[in-house]
Amino acid sequence: MTGRLRIVAVLLTAMMAQVTVFEEIRIDGVSVELLLLVSILAGFHGGPERGAVVAFCAGLLHDSITATPMGLHALVYAPLAVATSHLEVRLARSTRPFLAVGLVVAMAVGVCATMLAGGLFGLHDVDVARLARTALVASLMSVAVVVPTSRAVCWAVTGGLPVDVDVRGSGVESRG
Repeated sequence: MTGRLRIVAVLLTAMMAQVTVFEEIRIDGVSVELLLLVSILAGFHGGPERGAVVAFCAGLLHDSITATPMGLHALVYAPLAVATSHLEVRLARSTRPFLAVGLVVAMAVGVCATMLAGGLFGLHDVDVARLARTALVASLMSVAVVVPTSRAVCWAVTGGLPVDVDVRGSGVESRG
């Protein structure tokens, strides 16, 4: 399977899971933001270019299943994937707890940015307390599905390419 087909398969699966399964599982009216999670992980695993393309497509898919203007989520997801990629590259020694906290923060930033962009375009009023509560709940709920999602996104965006290249000369390493 080619890399593009892998990405399409992961994006369509995430979209279907978002619409069916995660739409039914809500806490305080908030569900898992699976397409945002895929976007962040695409930036983390695939680098800034691949991450931005995957995130842009994920944003367009998200807009196609919700009642938002086309491109609103893509406007937020792509820069967030690029930022995640650049931060991941700059963090030399990252541990699992540090990465988990970073993921929660990235998810919260993504949810807040999406809600603020929606408020900017007049979709709803921006309430800071609701914004913070929604971002926190969505972030924590999304962390529950991060392990299988991360494996699927890594499989899709790396497309058979080495995950890490050790510049000290010992060859290719695997993150998993």
